This record gives sequence, C-alpha cells and structure tokens, in this order.
Amino acid sequence: MIPGWRKSYNTYYNIALFLFGAVQHAGVAIGPFHEPVIVPAVIVESLCAIALPFGAVALLRKWKRSSGAALIGNLVALAGVALGMVALALGAGPRTPSNDLYHRIMLALIAAAILVLLLRSQTNAKW
Repeated sequence: MIPGWRKSYNTYYNIALFLFGAVQHAGVAIGPFHEPVIVPAVIVESLCAIALPFGAVALLRKWKRSSGAALIGNLVALAGVALGMVALALGAGPRTPSNDLYHRIMLALIAAAILVLLLRSQTNAKW
C-alpha cells in the first residue's frame, strides 16, 4: 500500500464527487445523472476539486506540513459546499433532490477528512 494513502483516501472520493458535480452543472449528462446548468456551481466545484489534491499529495509524500495543507484544502471545499447550500436555500438556483444529496455527501466526506486530520495531529503532538 502507498504510504499516507489511508490518511487521504476519502479526499480522493471527494475530488471525484466535486468533478462529477462540476461536469453535471456544466450540462453534461452522465448516464441517468443530469443536473441543471449552474455556471457558478461549475466554478466553485472546480476550485474545490483543484484545492483538495494539494493536501492529499502532501499526505502521500509525508511533507512536513502535510496535515496543514490537507486541512486548508478541506476548508476550501467546506466553504464551497456551504456557499452552494446557502445559495440553494436562498433560491439562487434550481434545486433538485440529487443536488441536495451531493452536497450532503460532500459535507460528510469533508467532515470525515477534517476529523481524521485533527485526530492525526493530536496523536502526533509531542507533549
């Protein structure tokens, strides 16, 4: 197994989900999956998908500040998901049940990643 994989694997799922959402909101149907075109969502989801790999690579390479890089990437993604959820709640775009589900899954994966990172930093702390 690749070193650092266990600490970053759920980030890869989230990257895939953000890319899937960006493609969907760009108007590309993938099989039975189709979402309305929402250009701001494409931009935000693409930025989140770009931010997350930096932390994952840092963890895989065991860089000195890998936890910080991964945390920042996940906080960027968290801000993007929160922005999307608030925008939809305020009626800023068309809302679908599948889109609400995507947001909840992304939120759960981000929360799990942040929890793992925080627990990891606690166990690595020197007293």
